[in-house]
Amino acid sequence: MFKTIFLPLTIRLEAFTHLVPVPFAIYMASITQVYSISEWLLFLVLCVTSGTLMVLGGCLWRYIILKKISTQFENLQIEKNKETYTIGSNAKSKELKLFLYRYPFYEGFLIILRWFVGVGLIFAATPFFNLYRPTLWTTFLLYMVMIPPISFVAYYFITENAFRNLFKLPLIRPITIEPNEIPKFDYFKRILISFFALAALPVTVLGYMLISSANGNLYVKNPSLQVLIIGIIFIFPLVFVAYLVAKAVRQGLSDTSHILDELSKGNFSVVSMPSSGDDFGQQSFHLNRVIQQLNTMYTEIFTLNVGLETKVKERTLELENSLEEVKKLKFQQDGDYFLTHLLLKPLGKNQVSSEFVSIDFFLKQKKRFEFKGKEYEIGGDLNIAHNVILQGKKFSVFVNSDAMGKSMQGAGGALVLGAVFQSIIERTYLSSNTYNQSPERWLKNAFIEMHKIFEGFDGSMLVSLVIGLIEEDTGFLYFINAEHPWLILYRDEKASFLENELSYRKLGTKGLNSGIFIKTFRLLPGDTIISESDGRDDLLLFSEQIESNQRQINQDENLILSYVEQGKGELDSIFNLLSKNGEITDDLSLIRVHYKGNSELLPNPGFSKSYQTAKKLVEVGNIDAAIDSLQKQILAQPITNKRFHKLLAKLHFKRKEYTEATEHAQVYLESHPFDLNFMELSSILLHKAGQIDQAIEISERIRLREPKSSKNTFHLIRLYLVKENTQRAKEILNEWEQQFPIDHERIKKWKQILRLKFPNVLI
Repeated sequence: MFKTIFLPLTIRLEAFTHLVPVPFAIYMASITQVYSISEWLLFLVLCVTSGTLMVLGGCLWRYIILKKISTQFENLQIEKNKETYTIGSNAKSKELKLFLYRYPFYEGFLIILRWFVGVGLIFAATPFFNLYRPTLWTTFLLYMVMIPPISFVAYYFITENAFRNLFKLPLIRPITIEPNEIPKFDYFKRILISFFALAALPVTVLGYMLISSANGNLYVKNPSLQVLIIGIIFIFPLVFVAYLVAKAVRQGLSDTSHILDELSKGNFSVVSMPSSGDDFGQQSFHLNRVIQQLNTMYTEIFTLNVGLETKVKERTLELENSLEEVKKLKFQQDGDYFLTHLLLKPLGKNQVSSEFVSIDFFLKQKKRFEFKGKEYEIGGDLNIAHNVILQGKKFSVFVNSDAMGKSMQGAGGALVLGAVFQSIIERTYLSSNTYNQSPERWLKNAFIEMHKIFEGFDGSMLVSLVIGLIEEDTGFLYFINAEHPWLILYRDEKASFLENELSYRKLGTKGLNSGIFIKTFRLLPGDTIISESDGRDDLLLFSEQIESNQRQINQDENLILSYVEQGKGELDSIFNLLSKNGEITDDLSLIRVHYKGNSELLPNPGFSKSYQTAKKLVEVGNIDAAIDSLQKQILAQPITNKRFHKLLAKLHFKRKEYTEATEHAQVYLESHPFDLNFMELSSILLHKAGQIDQAIEISERIRLREPKSSKNTFHLIRLYLVKENTQRAKEILNEWEQQFPIDHERIKKWKQILRLKFPNVLI
C-alpha cells in the first residue's frame, strides 16, 4: 500500500508546486527586483536551498505518516488472518479510517506552513548575504496572499482523489462511521475557496505590478512578451483546478449513480461507501438509510408471505415472473415506472362477484409516462375489492387508499399496502381461524396489521384509506376511515356525508396502538356509497382563477356533494364534472358501492298483521298461544319472517327458557346485525344459557362498534371474570379508565359490585 501511494502522490503534489506557485514567484521577483548577475546567482542559490528544504521536509513528513498508515494496515491484516479481528467493533480500524478522511486537510495545511517557512527563510536570510531590498516586504506579503490558497486547493483535491481507493479495502470498508464523525467540506466551501484561490493569482500579480510601478520598481521592457508570459503561467492553474473540481464531482456522481443503478435492479444488499467529506459523502449516509428501509420493507413483505398455501405461492411466483420480464425490458428511466405499474396492476383489481352488491372503480393517477410507445399512469392511489366469507356469511370488502408522496414514493406505499392486503385476503380464504372471525374483528385485525407494517417506516411512508365490509344479505356496512375523505351516501338523489369527524390518523402514524373501533351503517336497497381520495377536493377551480387571475384551490369540502348529485352517483359523470369545473392537481381514485337489496328478506304482506296478533296474545298473558302463532308463521315462510324470532327470543326469555331464546336470537341477528340493543340482550341470553364464549364474542363485537357503551363494557368484564380470565377483565377496565378518566363514580361502583360478585378476584 505504501509503494502505491507515496511515490505517485508525492510526484503529483510536488510537480504542482513547481509548475504553478514557483513560476509565479520567479516571475514576480524578475520584474521587480534589481540585482547584479552575481547577486541573482546568490539569490537563486538561496531560493533553491530553501525550496529543497521545503520539499524534503514535506516528503519526509509524508513518508513517515504514510509509512505509519501502511504499518497499521499490515497489523490489521495479520490480526484478521489470526481470526482476532472483529469487523465493525475494532477501535484501531475505526481510528485509521477517520484519519484517512482527515489526511487531505493535513496536506493542505502543511503546504501553507511550508510556504510560510520557506519564503520566510529566504526573506530572513537576505540581509546576511547583502540581498535585502525594501521591496522584498511587498513581495513577501503578496506571496503569502497568492500562493497558499492555490496550493491548499490543489493539495487537498489531489490527496483526496489518491485516497479514494483506500476506503474500498476490505479491512476498513465494513467499519461503520457516523456522519458527524468525519470532517465536512461541502462544495459550497470548495468552490468558494477554489474561486478565491484562482482570483488571488491575477489580482495579486496586477496589484504587485501596480505597487511596483508606483514606487518605480517595475522593470518591464516588452509588454507583449509580459502578457504572453502571464497568460501562459495563468492558464495552467485555471485548467488544473477546474479539472480537479470537475473530477471530484464526476467521481461523486459516478458512485451515486452506481448505487442507484443497483437499487433499480433490485439489489438491496449494495452499500454506499463515503470516500470524502463532500456533499456526495454525506449523500452516501442517506443512501444507506434508504437502502436499509427498502431492505426491511422487502424482508417484511417476504415474511408475510412465508407459510401461505400453494395458491399464495403461485400468486407470488406470477408477480416474480412479471418482475423478471419487466427487468429485461428496462432500458431507460421510465422502465422503473413501468415495473411499478405492472406490480400494482394485479393488486388493484375489482374481484367482487355478487347478486346484491355492485362495486365500480375509477382511477386517474397524476403521473403519466410513456413506455414502448404506450402511455401509462403511476401514483399512490389504489382501489381494491374482494369477496370474503366470515362465519358462513358472504361479504364484499373494498379499500380506497392514498399513499403519501408523488409518483414513485406514493406508488411504493400503494405497492406495500396492496401486497399486505392481498396476503390478508388469501389468509382469510385459507385459514379457518380467520374464516370464523366476526366482521368487526376481521376488520380491526386487518387495519392493525396494515398499520404495523407502515409504522415500521418511521413516518416516512403514510397512507390514508377507507376499508369497508358489506354483508351482502342485509346491506350492513362496517368500515374504518384513517384520515381519508369522508364517505358519501347517495340516497333518493341526495348526497350527504356518512361521517362528520376524524377517527384515526393515517396508517404508519406513531401512537395509533389502541382504542380502535368500527363504524357501521345500514344500507337500504338502492343506496349508493361513494369513496374518493383527496384528489376530489384538490381542484384548481377555473371560475375562481378567471375572477382573481390567480391559482385558487377549492376550499369548499361540500362542493363534491353537488357533483355527486349532478352526476347521479355515477363515477364517470362525477369525474367529468370535476374536470369541467377545474384542474385536478392530485391523484384521483373513486369507488362506487351500490346495494341492490335481497328481495328474499322482504317481509310478506301479512307480516304486520301476524306480528300484531302475537303481541295482543302476549298482552293478555297468553304467551303459549303467541309462541305457537309465531312458530306457525315462521314455518310458513322461514326466510321473510326472521323478525318473528326476535319476539320469540323475548318470550322464551320471560319464561326463562334460555336455550330456546338464544336459538331464536341467533337466527334474528343473522338478518339484523344492525340491531345493537338486541345484540346486548343476546349476550345476556347466552350468559344465562351458560354459553359464555358466545356471549363474550357478541359483547366484544358490540364493544368494537360502541366503545362508549358502559352497560356492555361492565357486562363484558363480568363475563371474563366468570371465565376466570382475570387478565382480560383488568385490561378492559384499565382501558375504560384511560379513555374516560372523569367517570370516577361509575368505575368505583363497578369495582364494588365486582368485589361482591367475585370476592376472590383483585379488582
